[in-house]
Amino acid sequence: MANEKSINEGTRSYTTTLLLAFFLGGLGIHRFYTGYTLIGIVQLLTGGGCGIWALIDLFSICTGHYEDADNLDLADYNPSLGTLFMWIAIILIIVSLFIIF
Repeated sequence: MANEKSINEGTRSYTTTLLLAFFLGGLGIHRFYTGYTLIGIVQLLTGGGCGIWALIDLFSICTGHYEDADNLDLADYNPSLGTLFMWIAIILIIVSLFIIF
C-alpha cells in the first residue's frame, strides 16, 4: 500500500523539482521541468523575481503544495526531504543576512 500511486499524482519527480528549485531556482529551471514554460521564461529574465519568487516556489515545493502544469501532484513526495531542504534554505538566508549586515 505504501507504493500505491495517488490518483492526482503526475509523472514529474518531487525530488528532481526540489533539487532544481534549490540550486537553479533563480533561473526558473524547475518551472520548465514542471511544464510552466512561460512562467519559466519570466523567472529566467527576472532572476526568479529577484530571488523572492524563487524562494516562494522553493518553500511551496518543500511543503508539498506545488503542482505541475497539468494540476497533478509531484510524484514521490518526501516530506522529510522537503523539511531538510527548507531548514537548509532558512539557515543559508540567515547566514547571508549576517554577512551582508
